[in-house]
Amino acid sequence: MSHIHIPDGIIPSIWWASGYILTAVMLFILIKNIGDKDMGKKIPLAGMSAAIMLVGMSIPVGFLPLHFSLAVLVGILVGPSIGFIVVFTVNVILALFGHGGITIVGINTLVIGSEVIIGYYLFKTLAKNWSHTKAAAVATVIALLISLGMMVGIVGATVGLPEVLPHDDHAHDEDDYDHVHDDEDDHLHDDEDDHLHEDEDDHLHEDEDDHLHEDEDDHLHDDESFVEVVQEVNYFVLTGWAALITILVLGIAFEATVTALITRFLSKVRPDLLDHE
Repeated sequence: MSHIHIPDGIIPSIWWASGYILTAVMLFILIKNIGDKDMGKKIPLAGMSAAIMLVGMSIPVGFLPLHFSLAVLVGILVGPSIGFIVVFTVNVILALFGHGGITIVGINTLVIGSEVIIGYYLFKTLAKNWSHTKAAAVATVIALLISLGMMVGIVGATVGLPEVLPHDDHAHDEDDYDHVHDDEDDHLHDDEDDHLHEDEDDHLHEDEDDHLHEDEDDHLHDDESFVEVVQEVNYFVLTGWAALITILVLGIAFEATVTALITRFLSKVRPDLLDHE
């Protein structure tokens, strides 16, 4: 649910570069903590988990405009270390097929990897007093909420909150980018006017225009644009905030249910897969 589909060249380089650096550090630390025994036992399971994630993150749910990752289930099955490696591998493959840019792989790994790590430790803690089914469901809900918060924070801080919302096309993206290009053209024209007209009145007028344009752009992009996109979200008979909240609640509930049911099944036929340390 928290997979970022933004193409290359949109998120500033400082963000995606930091994502790669943090991902590399995490991979280095986690790989060092993997024992030879764990690798031999869990590599086949990791391959199966990667396949499950690829299918879930590539095919949208029929009745919801969302993709499921089942990252918490992966964490429960193979642990946080191998699970994080699985997430990185899956994100690289998805990026090669156009599900987000190559530059977003690091950020996506951190966001979805957080579901693996948080989900694993929550499950292990809750399973001490609860059933595996209930522990898996609660761990999934909490992990998804945290990863969604991370995604909203990153995307909102870099390209704007409207890009976080589910919508059927990229018309809003084009409008936003056209708006950005228009602003750049306006600034270029303003700069040329400054060189041609070096009067104090022109400078005062330009300063006022700059402040007005900046204020208008901030409010339009951060407030009006976001509200407009929210109002255009539709789900059956629901629109706006009601549709958005319904989509998120159903998405989290459905993924938590699937994770819980699979965990319940495994607890009956292969409990050893859930009791590893």
